[in-house]
Order: sequence, then C-alpha cells, then structure tokens
Amino acid sequence: MSGIFSKDAITKVQAAIIIVIIVAVALGGAYYYSALIAKPPAKPSTAVYAYVTTNVVVFWDPSETYSNEVVVMNNVYEQLVRYDPFKDQYIPVLATNWEVSPDGLTYTFDLRQGVKFHTGNEFDANAVKYSIERNMKGWDGNGPKGASYIWSPLKEINVLSKYKVQFVLSYPAALLNIASAAYCAHIYDPVVTEKNGHDWFLKGNEAGTGPYVIEKYDKALDSVTLAKFPDYWGGWSGKHFDKVVIKSVPEMATARLMLEAGEVDIIDRLPFEDIAAMKSEPGIEIVQTSAYQNMLGFFNTKKAPLDNKLVRQALSYAVPYTDIVQYVMHGFATQSRGPVPHGMWGHSDEVFQYTYDLNKARDLLAQAGHPNGGFTLLYTYNAGDEYERRAGELYKAELAKLSITLELRGMPWEQQWALATAENPADRQDIFVMYWWPDYPDPYTFLGPMFHSEQSIVFNFGYYGNPDYDKLIDDGSATAGADRGKALSMYAEAQQKLTEDAPVIFFFDQMYTRAKRANLMGYIDNPAYAHVVFWYNCYRQE
Repeated sequence: MSGIFSKDAITKVQAAIIIVIIVAVALGGAYYYSALIAKPPAKPSTAVYAYVTTNVVVFWDPSETYSNEVVVMNNVYEQLVRYDPFKDQYIPVLATNWEVSPDGLTYTFDLRQGVKFHTGNEFDANAVKYSIERNMKGWDGNGPKGASYIWSPLKEINVLSKYKVQFVLSYPAALLNIASAAYCAHIYDPVVTEKNGHDWFLKGNEAGTGPYVIEKYDKALDSVTLAKFPDYWGGWSGKHFDKVVIKSVPEMATARLMLEAGEVDIIDRLPFEDIAAMKSEPGIEIVQTSAYQNMLGFFNTKKAPLDNKLVRQALSYAVPYTDIVQYVMHGFATQSRGPVPHGMWGHSDEVFQYTYDLNKARDLLAQAGHPNGGFTLLYTYNAGDEYERRAGELYKAELAKLSITLELRGMPWEQQWALATAENPADRQDIFVMYWWPDYPDPYTFLGPMFHSEQSIVFNFGYYGNPDYDKLIDDGSATAGADRGKALSMYAEAQQKLTEDAPVIFFFDQMYTRAKRANLMGYIDNPAYAHVVFWYNCYRQE
C-alpha cells in the first residue's frame, strides 16, 4: 500500500473510509430507530367491565352456576349453540349442525372438530355427555343444582361417534332453548374435572373451551381477570382484547366516575338520571335494548301476616307502580303483567295486573283483620342497587299511609341469601327484592325456579307452593316442543293463579340501558344472556 499511496493520501483514504462507516452506521441506526417508532412493541390490550354488584362470582362450578358469574362463565365456557333473540335463530358454537326427529324426542348434533379445552385436552362427544350428565346428577351425585333443572326433559345421551352425540327426551321439549342456556349448558373437560373435583373449581379454576381463560381471581378486590386462550378454535385474527378485567363496583357513582375517566369500558347499569346526563358527554355512548329482566319482591308466605292471601293482595295494591316506572326507572321499564316479561313468548296480556289503589288495599286489610295496619315489614335488597332502594322508598311512603312500617335493608347478596334461607321462616325477611333474567330463553325459567314447590330453598323466596300451579307449568313445558299454542294457554292460566295468590310483587319489566366508552366496538346486548359482554367480539378503536 505504501508503494501506491503517499502518507497524506493514506490519511485521506482512511478519513473517507471512517466517514463512510460513520454515515452507514448513522443511517442504519436511524433506520432502526425509525423502525422502532413505526412499529413499537405491541402492548396487551385490556378491557375493564364495571359490574355494579357484590360478588362477581357466586358459583364457580359450571354444574351449579346460577348467579352473577354469568358475565364470566359465558366468556370462559361455551354451549353447543347460542340463541339470537332478534332473529329467533340458534347460532352454532360447539355444535356445527343438528337434526330433530319428527316426534321432537331426538336431537342429533354434529360437533366442531379441533377444539381444545383450556387444559389442553381435546373436546369431543364424550365431554358433552359427561358435562350434561354431571349437571343433571349434581357434582356430589345428590341431584341437580342451580339452573341444572333445565335438563329435566332429558332421558339419555348417546355418543354415536367421536364428534356426533344424540339427546333423547322424555317429552318433546324445546331442547335448543336448553342447549343455548346462559347457565348450566356449558361443556367442560371431563378428565380434569374427574381428577380434581368440585373444590378445584371453587379455587377459581376452570376447564372451558371459550376464547378466554381465568388468569386471576382477586377475592379481596372482587375481580376476575381473563386472558385470551391462544389455542381458541375461533382464532385471533382481527381485533380482540388480550385481557378483560371484570370487577365489582357496587357504588354506581363510583362506576360513573371510572367510566368518565376512561378507567372502565362499560358499566352494566347506572341510575337513569346519570344516563340522561351522560348522553352528551364526549367519549361516552349509551346503548339501549329490550331486556328479559324484571324486578320482583317476594312476600314471605310462611310468616304472619303475609301468610294471609288477603294481606298480600292488599300490599300489592299499595305499590305505586307508575311512580316507580317514571321516577325510579325514568320510563325505561313497563309495569310487569305476571312473571314472564313483555317480549318473551309465554307473556300474556290477559293475566291480571294489580294497580295502585289504596282504597282496595284498606278494604282487603280490614277483611284480613288489620283495619289499622299496625305491623312492620322488613324489605331486603342488594346493597348498592339504587333501583331496588328507590322503589322501596316510594313503597315505604305508601305503606305509611296504611299505618304499616317498611324497614329497608341493603345487604350483600350472600347475607341476603343467608337470611332468606334461615331454618325458621319467622327469622327470614318479609319482602325479598331481586331481579330475574333467563337462564335459558323459555318462559319456564320465569315460572319454575321462583314459584314451583320445592323441598329446599333455591330461588322460591316467597316459599310458595300450589300443586295446581305446578301441574300447569310442568305440563306446559312438556308440551312446548310439540304444541307451543297449547303451552301458552297453560302458562297463561298458571300466571293467573299466581297473581291471585299474590306471593310476589311484580314491579316492572326493564329495558337495558348501558353506558360505555364510545371507542368500545363490537358490543351487542343480547337479552337472552343478561349482562354478558361477549368480549371476543369486542375491541377498542384507537
């Protein structure tokens, strides 16, 4: 090299080389840096659902689920089919196709292939048979629990092949309604369930096929964190949330502040004056849809003076129904006419409806031996629920005009339940207030669990029993699959008997009105799955 270039030339060449290297490195570094800016590492997208209740999960075992956990379970577990009430159609989920025999007694399902449980085990026909039979027998073998009663028409399940299963019924019930239920129709892993048992579920574990797994249950904060299941059969192309936090926010005012601050994406309910005030707020959207949900107040029919039908009828006439609909629900509800809500098949406009009439109430109280009232009643409701509390305040004012004292007591659900199931009926509340929504889209879910005679208390908090009523609704359910018109007639007659016996106050059928962030996309409110957000369909628009 020294023979070709001089010392100065070498220096100039070295400098040029150094400059080229520096420029190249700079350009490469700039390119790399710009690439980082253009494509930053993806951050997990997390949705937050503020659930205005206490106890996000009441029942963990899918064989007995029957309460608030509906919002968790329907994202973790799946049914054979799902019901679309707007189109009156059944959507394939774990079943891809089905056939019904001409007599309505046999349903044959073709199952989806390639589905994995969150445990890694494979879904097949044996899992379907195991899950439903375990629901029917109860996890302890002592009979069905929770909403498992829905399978009562089922006679047997036959596995025809790995991906084909047959359901044989005792009578022509509407099985697709049952198979699409929001509760106790979910399929779970038989291998893990047999190995670990009921107590394993109680620790916050699950064994579903749904798009999300339970990542964490925080009992202290009353929240459940869901994370996407990488091997979900539906895949993860498109836009989805990676995680979902479903948290208890019992105070509605707190829930509203969290939504306005962008800390949560959706709230299951708020006072309607808040809804009205938020309609014009930037970044907030109000979603309104019909609902299969009503509010009821059960009279303790085993405790004086409510063991007298005339007293219960009198108290039914003392309810300011119109005021409750207008001032508590701000018109987003309709006074109930029997237990089956408006819009659901099985509802009948022929069923008797109580109206606000204090004169009739006084006359009935006099006939019952209480012309001057003179007694006190305990009205229990879910702590933090403003609709239940405000309805109680209005009712209290009217009962005071009859010289009847109404004590309002807000209680966490577990405590309210414990009081309602006290061994001695005299130790229980006088009026138990709660909402009811369908476990499956069928009138029997409103007529059976709350009013059918039962040996042990589940949801019949009026402790009502009438053999004639029981026969009408049981016969109606057995007929519905073959002759819906005949079933409707039986259901209407049963509701007429119920309103005459007056074991419950039928306050209102409500409309769902939810507040959410405007950038939460893909949300559709399905009244057959009350309060459920199907998070797999949702994403946040940035």
